[in-house]
Amino acid sequence: MKGIKKHTHADREKIIEKMAPMIKKKFGDNFVALAVCCSFARNEDVDYSDLELVAFVKSMPEGKSQGGMAKMYDGMLIELMWMTRETYLKTTLDVNENWHYSGSDRLIPIINEEFIAEISAYHPPDIKQQCLDRAVGCFSEVQEAVTKVLNAISQKNHEGMPILFFYMILEMLKVLSFLNQGPYVTASRMFSQARKFETKPESFNRLLNMARAGGYNDLTSLCRITVAVFEEFEAIFENLGLELYDDNFDPNEPVHKMRQME
Repeated sequence: MKGIKKHTHADREKIIEKMAPMIKKKFGDNFVALAVCCSFARNEDVDYSDLELVAFVKSMPEGKSQGGMAKMYDGMLIELMWMTRETYLKTTLDVNENWHYSGSDRLIPIINEEFIAEISAYHPPDIKQQCLDRAVGCFSEVQEAVTKVLNAISQKNHEGMPILFFYMILEMLKVLSFLNQGPYVTASRMFSQARKFETKPESFNRLLNMARAGGYNDLTSLCRITVAVFEEFEAIFENLGLELYDDNFDPNEPVHKMRQME
């Protein structure tokens, strides 16, 4: 049983050096470029970090936008994704529902430095308005998460509270990322990054402190802070001139564009 092993940055460099020609061979004439991303690209990989690479190809098979593989090698997870330039921009750099996680996607070129540099220089158009639209669109998920926590409080459901509480925190963190036009660099620093956001509910840091200390078992305090944070979110949207709520529930009437489900 190999289990999980520690690896150094130098260990990962050696693996990349060996993999690069294999990856190029896999795609043949369809190959364009290769880059490494995430913690290795930021030079922040530590003992148990994964190794994540992105290969760029000219085209994908019909019906597929991207491909990927994951291998457990010598106690370390190695992931390789492959896609076209257009798909990478659309799914990673353009503002979409997963954009708040895109702060880790710095690319370090392995093959075709010029191509990777061009990708890295890309900036989504009208990013502020797109982010505000997304914030409005996903606030309904915050409301749903908050009501689940409040229901658990009223039912004194201590058993289910940890999952519901942290799900609520994650949904709030997503909205804050869009409101501040700042994607998170890594999951391990989401709390610390959110604390520094200029736009956030006044009580939000208290909620983060409660998460860190496990204070969500105090249901009375949790109820008070949760309601306060939700109301402060509403005030932020109102001050920004953003309408959260529809005037009616008639499905024949228009809804907010970012809440329209296709």
